[in-house]
Amino acid sequence: MRLSDQPSVTVETTMEAAPDEVFAVLSSLETLAGFGTEFQSCRWVGGRPGTLGASFVGVQRMGEREWESTSTITTLDTDRSFGWTVGDADDPVATWTFTQRSVPDGTEVHYTVVVGTAPSGLTAAIERHPDSEEKIIEKRLMIFQENMVKTLEGIRRMVERR
Repeated sequence: MRLSDQPSVTVETTMEAAPDEVFAVLSSLETLAGFGTEFQSCRWVGGRPGTLGASFVGVQRMGEREWESTSTITTLDTDRSFGWTVGDADDPVATWTFTQRSVPDGTEVHYTVVVGTAPSGLTAAIERHPDSEEKIIEKRLMIFQENMVKTLEGIRRMVERR
């Protein structure tokens, strides 16, 4: 797997809650912060928070390293999908998307990240160790997946206790 392949991860689950209840939580970035170990917080810097085209600065942490990235809401279809791109929407560092649909047991939720090729910590690591590109990407995708599962579990805790 190469960065030029735009690797991705999708995790999914079904929650015992109505789609509008699930959507209210998954589209609240302030609420999502802290469910996993990496995404710590966000502050809105442009547009009306949570709306299409609005931008925010996210604070991430991995071990001792902390960084900020600017993202833009690029997908918003109420009760169906919500997503954002990190960096330039035309050449993103990554694209994150939640999609959901009603199922007999509640709401099925898919959470996907597609890694872009724009300069990032990942591209810097690959540039330092080009012979290890596949291992570097595999490790990063594993970290994404672990945090995405934690995020879905955090959403589940919120919507299923209502």
